Amino acid sequence: KKHAIVIQSVQALEEELGNLQERARESYTTEKSKDQVLHVLRKEAKAKKQQLIDVEKNLSELDSEKHTLEDLRANILRQSVLEDVEVPLLRGGLEALQDLAEAASQPASGPTQQQHPAAMEVGTAIVVDFGLLPEEKQAASTGPAAKMLEDEYRSEIERLRVELKRLSPNLKAAEQMHGVVEQVQAASHEADVARRDIESIDARFESVRKSRKECFMDCFTKVAAEIGEVYRRLTANTAGLHSDGGSAYLDLEDTEDPFNGGIKFTAMPPAKRFRDMHLLSGGEKTLAAMALLFAVHAYQRPPFMVLDEVDAALDANNVQALAGYVEHASGCQTIVISLKDRFFVRSEALVGVWKNKPQETSAVLTLDLTRYLPNE
Repeated sequence: KKHAIVIQSVQALEEELGNLQERARESYTTEKSKDQVLHVLRKEAKAKKQQLIDVEKNLSELDSEKHTLEDLRANILRQSVLEDVEVPLLRGGLEALQDLAEAASQPASGPTQQQHPAAMEVGTAIVVDFGLLPEEKQAASTGPAAKMLEDEYRSEIERLRVELKRLSPNLKAAEQMHGVVEQVQAASHEADVARRDIESIDARFESVRKSRKECFMDCFTKVAAEIGEVYRRLTANTAGLHSDGGSAYLDLEDTEDPFNGGIKFTAMPPAKRFRDMHLLSGGEKTLAAMALLFAVHAYQRPPFMVLDEVDAALDANNVQALAGYVEHASGCQTIVISLKDRFFVRSEALVGVWKNKPQETSAVLTLDLTRYLPNE
């Protein structure tokens, strides 16, 4: 009997345990469902909160834009008072506009740079009458059309401002004109003075240029006329006994303006044909150069002349010819430095420099040769 009671108790407890487990499963399912609903509600609350933040931000921006537009409107109205521009009003009147101008001119008490509160209050009390505008322009209050209309009005205002500035009289024009006339007169006087100076300098330059050409042509004519005879005398008997000598010529490359070109020097040694100067031998070039030197002396003879070993490239016949020409040159003392006896034996005096080895000095010897010349 006790065993049956225990069995019944166990069965009752098992049945109760099953009911509790079922209830636990239902509670878990309900809790999970509620958690999901709570998660969705939190997500929606977060989205609503973000929307609220965005709305507050937009509201703040719109409020700031509103204040900016109010400030701009008040500044435009104040500018109309300062520039005496008549604005049609529905409410407010001229006194309100003057009060707005005075209030806007007072410094703001706050740290920001916004319009003064009094100016804002007066500005909102003023209502502009737009009834005089055409209907299509009254309708264009917002959007791109309003922007285009504003740009159009601004362009027209700027055009009118420029036109007014152009039409406004310049009270200092007469004074400025007088100053400009004085400057023009001073500049004209300076230009006349400079023009006269230029003409005077040009005349002097032309005179100097003409004188230079005359002096050059005078010298060239005499040298060109003399060089042929000088070269013939220098080269006579150098190619053999009783030879007539060579020929030499001077020609201008530009006869109209000699200074624009050069001078062509042509020499033809005895018994030879014409050649360019650079094709002549060393001795032939030396005689041609000496002929040119002596021909220049015919135009302006120097008091004395120094020839420093000009006979270095000459053979015996050419040395004798040069010495003979120098010997008979009149009106000019000639100092010759030479190592060839055929040249210096025909001089009137000798000056020799030699080295005194015992005393390690240079010594000078002189010899008067006029005593040994035959009496004429």
